[in-house]
Amino acid sequence: MAGRVWASVFSAVLVAALPLTAAASDLKIRSPIVEFHELEFENNLTSGDSRNFVSELEYGFTNWLKLGIEGELAADPGHGFHYDAAALEGFFQLTPQGKYWADIGMFAEYEHTARTGDPRSLTIGPMVQKEARLFGLDTLHTVNAFLEKDMGASSVGAPGLFVAARSLALVNPYVNPGFEYYGLVSLGEHGGEPRHFIGPAFAGRVGFRQLGINAPGGIKYDAAYLRGLTAATDPDTFRIRVEFEFPL
Repeated sequence: MAGRVWASVFSAVLVAALPLTAAASDLKIRSPIVEFHELEFENNLTSGDSRNFVSELEYGFTNWLKLGIEGELAADPGHGFHYDAAALEGFFQLTPQGKYWADIGMFAEYEHTARTGDPRSLTIGPMVQKEARLFGLDTLHTVNAFLEKDMGASSVGAPGLFVAARSLALVNPYVNPGFEYYGLVSLGEHGGEPRHFIGPAFAGRVGFRQLGINAPGGIKYDAAYLRGLTAATDPDTFRIRVEFEFPL
């Protein structure tokens, strides 16, 4: 029984991924909450004019520190996937969950590209999350604000500011509707054109035991359809993220 359930789960994930082709990497919302002793395996796909597939493995070493490794595949229009980059990530939960007005954390990532001559990059910034009662509904709001800087002899251009935000109505553990926004702007004179995305989103979680699997943990997912708001942004972008959680 468990084997058939696992096969069904992975088949559903694969079917959802097949139509996707990615517009920009790292279009996802990062939470400041660290789960102690939890192993997470995540796949993130985005789709637009180019394709992008990111896999991550993360582990909560303490109740305030989670570290992860990431591998990224990319494909330009009309071409197949190729290995594009690898990254090391750190999540730092700075406040106990629910104790203050908002939950706050810091995120840091070092990315090393696969192609010779491409710059390495460093990303760092805060993650903020807040639960609130609005219009008679429980809601969850998350904001990321990251500075991104290329490094090395081949780095060009100014640092960038990447902002990601999501608001969800917590109506059901399995499907919570809302919207997402992503923006990338240059902080100098020689950066690229600004890019902005916005659109409807939904997120949810299902436990393994609810799928007939006698094990702790579960599957968390979120997805969004995003419209580009600027000339430098793909007009239509789809993204989906599936995360498998294993408490150890």
